[in-house]
Amino acid sequence: MKQSSSFDNSKPFSALMFGWLYGHGGYYTRARIGKGGDFYTAVSASTFFGGSLAFYLLDLLEKGQLTLPLNIVEIGAHGGQLLGDVFSFLRALSNGVLEHVQCFSLEPLVPLRTLQQAYLAQRGVKLQCVSSPLELPTDASLFIYCNELWDSFPCEVVQGGKMLYVDTDFTPLWRDTPLEQGCMPLWQDYVKGLAQVLARAPKWVVISFDYGQYGKRDGVDLRAYWQHRVLDFTDIVENLAALYQRTDLTYDVDFKSLESLFAQQGARSLFYGTQTKALIYMGLPKLLELFEKHMPFTTYQREAFKARALVDPNGFGERFKALILASFAPE
Repeated sequence: MKQSSSFDNSKPFSALMFGWLYGHGGYYTRARIGKGGDFYTAVSASTFFGGSLAFYLLDLLEKGQLTLPLNIVEIGAHGGQLLGDVFSFLRALSNGVLEHVQCFSLEPLVPLRTLQQAYLAQRGVKLQCVSSPLELPTDASLFIYCNELWDSFPCEVVQGGKMLYVDTDFTPLWRDTPLEQGCMPLWQDYVKGLAQVLARAPKWVVISFDYGQYGKRDGVDLRAYWQHRVLDFTDIVENLAALYQRTDLTYDVDFKSLESLFAQQGARSLFYGTQTKALIYMGLPKLLELFEKHMPFTTYQREAFKARALVDPNGFGERFKALILASFAPE
């Protein structure tokens, strides 16, 4: 651990991470996801991930917990596949709903906005893109969701009573700090901005899926993904220059902290648990039953097999967690 008395030319790790992921040439402007990429997501595994979101949305409308007109918003939609899946299932499962729905992507990266709009246009969906939560309209109910968003916010890294800085030549430097050990995401202002918008909407729901747990981890769990290999914090620090903008960077989400931030802004918690329990809560088993009744058995068998990955304890099912927040109390 290199200590330096001069930090004139250094910056905190969060600034480096922002450039790494979101800067010019940043990883997320060209991230490779799926079998031929650096990592999988639930979206890669099965269209029934988006189907479950659509099924849950229709259930909320039926119960009157959300009302039409409605704005559907994905935060961090990457290529737009999940939005496309949500709208495909809404078309198949409902009548008279889509005519009263607008589709939004909350996306700060211009290349991804272009990619998303082109992809959704091919699927018959008009997508409106905004770069900030404050640009979202508030004259209708909001159904907002995100998958692997919160673990991509720049974070500070604290280890052994010292905070990580990085020099202009990618040399890691450590400076004394009273902060607790671990990864400290800088998402507070974003949550506050989103909460301001939610407060003005008639009704709303926010659904978050991510790696993580309910409570802070002891230690630094920053990691990088490259060609389906996981690089730990030591690998990252020892190879900053070589890995910069070439890998994903992520860490476990402390859902307790995230829930508390939203609660301070007036949000109510409807659900927290594993992705397996969340998808069951949202209606995945019922959706698969409907699919079985209306599709050839071979088609059902193929798609049901893919959907199993979403709830498999050895896959996405247990390691991923979900938090559902709303403007209304749970039933």
